Amino acid sequence: MKPGIWGSPLLNSRTNKKTVTLPEMIFGYFLGPLLVLAMTCVVSTYYLTFYRTYDDIVSQGTFLVLLPLISVIPMALSNIIVGIILGKTRTVQGKARPFILTAGPLLLVSGIVMFVIPYLSMGIRMAWMAITYNLFAAIANPIYSNSHYLMVSLSTRDLDQRGKLSVVANIPAVAGNGLVSSILMPAVLGWIRSAPSNDVVQNRWQLVMSAFAIAAFIGCLLEYLFTRERITEENITTDTTEPAEEVIPTATQLKAAASDKYWWIIMIFYFLYQAGVMFKGGYVFNIFCNDFFSDAVIFGQTMGAEGVQSILALISGIPLAAGMVFAWPVANKIGKRNFVIVGCVVSIIGSVICLSNPGNFIVVLIGQTFKGFSSIPGAYIMMALFADVLDHLEAKHGFRVDGISMSVYSTILTVVNGLAVAFFNLFYDGGHFAHTAVSSFFFLGFEIIAHGILIGVLLLLNVEKNIKEEQALIAARKAGK
Repeated sequence: MKPGIWGSPLLNSRTNKKTVTLPEMIFGYFLGPLLVLAMTCVVSTYYLTFYRTYDDIVSQGTFLVLLPLISVIPMALSNIIVGIILGKTRTVQGKARPFILTAGPLLLVSGIVMFVIPYLSMGIRMAWMAITYNLFAAIANPIYSNSHYLMVSLSTRDLDQRGKLSVVANIPAVAGNGLVSSILMPAVLGWIRSAPSNDVVQNRWQLVMSAFAIAAFIGCLLEYLFTRERITEENITTDTTEPAEEVIPTATQLKAAASDKYWWIIMIFYFLYQAGVMFKGGYVFNIFCNDFFSDAVIFGQTMGAEGVQSILALISGIPLAAGMVFAWPVANKIGKRNFVIVGCVVSIIGSVICLSNPGNFIVVLIGQTFKGFSSIPGAYIMMALFADVLDHLEAKHGFRVDGISMSVYSTILTVVNGLAVAFFNLFYDGGHFAHTAVSSFFFLGFEIIAHGILIGVLLLLNVEKNIKEEQALIAARKAGK
């Protein structure tokens, strides 16, 4: 293939061609993604909090409800389109990495203009919010997320290195949701809200979010420069006399993927797992704490719901943070699938403990600590299993289905993230059930059902059994070209 603009030496990866190195792990899979995911998590979680500083828009009534719901449509379509384009992309720098670099300026611009709103009429401001939010949520973020989450599966065929990368690559997502969004931002919000006037409050929001946007831009550069698509490079040549690698039609890729039970198992897992993540996320978590622990006496101190939420999040998050140390050694010893099943069992135990007395702080703390441990396999190991499934499909069909698989994966996450809170509100505000019953079911009970289903489904996921033989088949097939 012709190198084109991507053949510039300035755009070359700064990593070793054959093996995964420590700088690649630190800058390409940890620090770079951390800077980006910190920004995307904060924007996704708190953009409505910022919009609520505009009293006339809050009083308008329906705009802040309809914006996230309607935006699910362009977000889902965008993820499908980006995934298809990504699957057809062929450059000397790979298929995913160019999109990471492209996402950098888009995240920078969208992250700033979402929070720098002109002081014009309410209609113009609402239009500005809708357009800039979708610039972030339906363009910039899908371009980054579709390419970012493919990098582990494209990085190497070495199962041990890929497993370690899966752990390292998922630390930023855990830190973005936990450390930055749940611990750092509440403290920043205290500073923002302490401003003497609403104008200053908005200016502080703009300052903080501009800093996050600049950091995300730097993060995209680091991730691009310190990653490498070794699997993609197996089919890349700059010799224009050789035939170009065949581009497999999207419909063919989808048919191949959808014909395999392992692919469906992975997609079902992400659907149910992500729904559980959303239902126990900050919004539902806060409502649960307000229902059960408003003005509660904890360790001899009277605390509000937010204080209880912070303590529960911090203490129960310790096992998840510690899991980065032992996740891969355990998964390597007992198998990735088995480790995830153990996590589902522990999650059910934790939820049952909490539901036994959801108004007792100590009981809930113990149960949530169990659930912190249970989140380790899903948070750190599942991407390695996803990569195994993609290799399995390549061995089975003779071509990779990365693009369409990531398209479906990202669409699932987008739809679940967009609709989960609305689904919760439907029951919580519907008046047919007690608030405590609704919040306790979605925060705790849902995962008992979801993870029970996942245990049965994952027992059918035997992709690890023959993965080494399938990789040998791929290598032999390529050597025979």
